[in-house]
Amino acid sequence: MDTGDLQPASRDRTPYAAAEHQDLRETLREALQTLPLTLRTAVVLRDLQELSYQEIADRLELPEGTVKSRINRGRLELARQLKRLQDKQTAPGRRRGATARPGGRRSGASE
Repeated sequence: MDTGDLQPASRDRTPYAAAEHQDLRETLREALQTLPLTLRTAVVLRDLQELSYQEIADRLELPEGTVKSRINRGRLELARQLKRLQDKQTAPGRRRGATARPGGRRSGASE
């Protein structure tokens, strides 16, 4: 069978997939708002508006190295914020699947 012939059964989003996509957009928007303006601007210009490093440097009147640094730091912080928000959504107060044990260890923690 030629895998190039494979097509999805439907290109339409199911209601569940549409809701999940909307939730992801809202979570991303919330996480982006927590970033300092300098980092948020660099990440948005690069990853959402798909500008080149040089275009961003020109627009922000910064050296290209500074732009790359801000994008990297912004992505790292964005990942931390997304993880924090995801953990908060799945189980308030405690991560899902983790049960407290005497001695402060969670079940499933490696020994």
